Amino acid sequence: MRSVAIYARVSSEQQAQQETVGSQVAALEERAKMDGHMVLPSDRYIDEGYSGATLARPALEQLRDRIAEGGLDILYVHSPDRLARRYAYQVLLMEEFSRQGVTVIFLNGRAGQSPEDELLVQVQGVIAEYERTKILERSRRGRLHKARHGVVSVLGGAPYGYLYVRKTISEPASYQILLHEAKIVRSIFQWFVEDQVALLEIARRLTEQGVPTRRGKARWNNTTVWGMLKNPAYMGRAAFYKTERTPVAQGKLLVRRGNGLIPRRTRSTLRDRPKEDWIGIPVPAIVSPEVFAAAQEQLERNRRLAGRNVKGRRYLLQGLTVCARGNYAFYGKRVSGPRASVHAYYRCSGTDGYKFEGGRVCHNPQVRADALDGYVWDSVREVLRDPKHVLDEWTRRGASDGTMATLREQRDEARRLLSTQEHTLRRLRDAYEAGVLDLNDLASRSERVRKRIERANQDLTAAEEALQQNVEITAVIGRLSDFAEKVGAGLENLDWDQRRLLIRALIVRVEIDEDGATIVYRVPTGPFDSGGGKPPRDGEGDGSRDGNCQLRWRPQHVLEEVGSADVVLGADPGGSV
Repeated sequence: MRSVAIYARVSSEQQAQQETVGSQVAALEERAKMDGHMVLPSDRYIDEGYSGATLARPALEQLRDRIAEGGLDILYVHSPDRLARRYAYQVLLMEEFSRQGVTVIFLNGRAGQSPEDELLVQVQGVIAEYERTKILERSRRGRLHKARHGVVSVLGGAPYGYLYVRKTISEPASYQILLHEAKIVRSIFQWFVEDQVALLEIARRLTEQGVPTRRGKARWNNTTVWGMLKNPAYMGRAAFYKTERTPVAQGKLLVRRGNGLIPRRTRSTLRDRPKEDWIGIPVPAIVSPEVFAAAQEQLERNRRLAGRNVKGRRYLLQGLTVCARGNYAFYGKRVSGPRASVHAYYRCSGTDGYKFEGGRVCHNPQVRADALDGYVWDSVREVLRDPKHVLDEWTRRGASDGTMATLREQRDEARRLLSTQEHTLRRLRDAYEAGVLDLNDLASRSERVRKRIERANQDLTAAEEALQQNVEITAVIGRLSDFAEKVGAGLENLDWDQRRLLIRALIVRVEIDEDGATIVYRVPTGPFDSGGGKPPRDGEGDGSRDGNCQLRWRPQHVLEEVGSADVVLGADPGGSV
């Protein structure tokens, strides 16, 4: 008696639920019965919900193992595309089965071993692969089209804080805010933006409070928190088309299986697409766009200031010093002096001729690190000894709830006006294409509409910048109590790490040029900022150093040129400081 088996496959879970695989099994068993064979339950190899584009299928693996052991004579399959969607895989499997003496019978395929039968199988394999490629491409374009029209169903699920409501006959898919989870999301953004809490500390707090994750785990990790802070869905714009799958380099293409060879499983990886390619889909917002933007700025700031290099600990202003002329980053290096003494300096990367074609592009002098660090720390101490200075600036700006509401109204009005004018411009173009307007009339009307669009863009930018500034100030003001407490305890008792954390919390950057340096604080603390200009330089105006704390100085012992004969010790020209 000959050993007989059947193989059946359906691609999707929906097909599996609809029991379409059952019709295949019934047809295969009926054909085997007609040929005088009986199929035992253990001889049924069925893959439900597995794509034919891969060979990594559980039932197919078991079937191939049995064939490799020589335990099968006849295999019944509904059609070649049930065996594999790719023609190359079909040929590979057929050759593997043929070497073991297995006869493969297709219900919708060849009946013998003639060249015409082989050609028919090949043609069917090519058509199956073509159909799969066509289905994938249509599906991809269909999902993109739906995403551009704001259809939530293309997202397929919802992040923490939301419930994904599947579409029905009468209602489309949607996001629904889960109040208990949304409260946690708001707390995470508040801790990170206003309280300046580290990601690890946020994860620790959530774990200690017994808050379960979306998957029901008791322990949170900083990667989960980071992903939530990066998710634009929380500000009302869920992102689609964020990643793309790309193949990765492989080693050997083939691995040994029994007496045959099979290709390795396709290896690929996901990588982020550029943000300009993302497609935003409107969903209910949990946090305001201003808070989300402040979180992104803080994440970028943390990334830039991350002290991954131990050498960076010698530079108090690591990541904060920039060139005021060319906006190049300053990096730290150690230089030996004429008496074999070694000093640390901040040096503009634009002065390194080897980095640029044609030589150096900046002539800013290098700055002694100890002198600049000391000056900046003295400035910070002056601000912290009088935190009321910052509070007065906050009050002067009128950053109250009423003002925030007014700014939001201005922003929304600018957006509405911008959308209206862009729609008007499109209608004018359509009218010209339809022959209703002539070219001169189109040009004159379009010019007026473009001017209104430009003004609306300017108003929108101004409103968003004002909102963003208020959020940033709120974040810093939230730390004033801590600052005042440290001032009371004595700033001189802070160690190096505490000083650097304090400086990073208050200062945006330190701009350096030939005349000295300008310290730019995150919260302006005086009247100069109201006009949008810089404070007077030394020797200009009254020469005072109040203002908005954009301080300048020109100590001659700090600014020095480095000659070509200088000996560099421990230089780190690749890392910005």
